[in-house]
Amino acid sequence: MNAARATAAVACVLGLACAGSQASRGSGSMFSTPAAEQARELAPDLVQRSEDAWSRADAQKGRKDDPAASDYRAEAELWLAAAIAEAERIELSRRLDDLQREEERWAKQLARDREASAVVATDISRYQARAVALREAERVAALSDSSTTTDATLDAVLARVRLNLALAEALGASEQRLRALRARASAFARRRPRSAKSAEDLLLDTEALLGRMRAEWPSPRPGASTELVEMAWLTGFAADRSETGVAVRSERFFTAGGQVSQATLKRFGGLLAAFPHGPVACQVAVPELQNRLWSRRVAQLVDRFSENDDFTRVVTSVVAANALAPGVVQCTFAAYREP
Repeated sequence: MNAARATAAVACVLGLACAGSQASRGSGSMFSTPAAEQARELAPDLVQRSEDAWSRADAQKGRKDDPAASDYRAEAELWLAAAIAEAERIELSRRLDDLQREEERWAKQLARDREASAVVATDISRYQARAVALREAERVAALSDSSTTTDATLDAVLARVRLNLALAEALGASEQRLRALRARASAFARRRPRSAKSAEDLLLDTEALLGRMRAEWPSPRPGASTELVEMAWLTGFAADRSETGVAVRSERFFTAGGQVSQATLKRFGGLLAAFPHGPVACQVAVPELQNRLWSRRVAQLVDRFSENDDFTRVVTSVVAANALAPGVVQCTFAAYREP
């Protein structure tokens, strides 16, 4: 009997009620706690032993054998404590397994990134592609302004498309995702169509693939701010990095007649798709804050942003023109801060 009461004392240490208080407590509260419910799910055999012991305690109490009833209650509490401990062990093991799988997934992603970086270096000269595209950046950015393209623009688009596909592969894009775009790029190079729309659609689709791959990471990868600056310049925008993010600027959001430029919106939409993390704060430089003409133009730009689901991250405001010329729009990608 002394050993049984010592066992009950151990149950007190585990946080369960001591044997002296058991007479006034039913089994309902003990077996209905969140910990006990979890134990019932993960360690049902141990919980069953606890319930069986409690049933025997009730039987002994009915026979007026209080010492025996007390011993069975102590046994029931010990079995329940063991069940709760086992359930916690199982749950912890599950969480550790989940963490290990997540670490393995990111490790594989990083390995693919390192391996595919060689593809970027060998299959495409990134700097050659940048030099070609820089020379034709204005033409690429203005694809939507005309119905046909020049040979130089086609070469610039192809360089950009191939670079984007190589970068997407470096980011872990599967062969299935790349196959269709590679086939379109090959057909584009072979046929060299003069349609500006087909060239622009192909370019935007490769940028969208880059964005989908980057979006699989919880935050921008190292070097993403540099990539954003490079792509902005290649697309016909000015860009630089700062402590608050990457600032992308253009005076071409508005046409000479004061209308919102569809071509610039499309190219800016490509940037948003390719770099999907965080909010983007756009400021429109106006001659004066209460200028009615510019208020209407800014309202038109905000309306165009709101019409496109790709622009939901964008918040637009106005700023008095001082450092920036009137009509210049500067958009800060806040998540891409200088490391």
